[in-house]
Amino acid sequence: MKKLILFVSFIFISSNSLAGFTSGNELQQWLSISENKKQPDFNSGLYKGYVSGVIDVGNKYAFCLSTGVTRGQAIAVVSKYIKNNPEKWNKGAASLVIKGLKKAFPCTKT
Repeated sequence: MKKLILFVSFIFISSNSLAGFTSGNELQQWLSISENKKQPDFNSGLYKGYVSGVIDVGNKYAFCLSTGVTRGQAIAVVSKYIKNNPEKWNKGAASLVIKGLKKAFPCTKT
């Protein structure tokens, strides 16, 4: 229950109407800069840390990672979604991460 409350709070905080929170443009910049470096740097840490935080909060609520999916694989899915959807970079960063993961790993009723 605590995770659900935290997740719902996170979604409201990541709304585009709130200034000062991470945008999709910022997330894309972190990704782009980190991909152009030979060694992981601060931007790489920001990008992977941000995406990992959304994964930890949203898994099983907004999307459902399959058994065996690694954090690296999930981050790669998000990276692909961001690269392929530049028209959405003006949205909130959390919503981009969630939409990318939801598209690849939708929750199914069992």
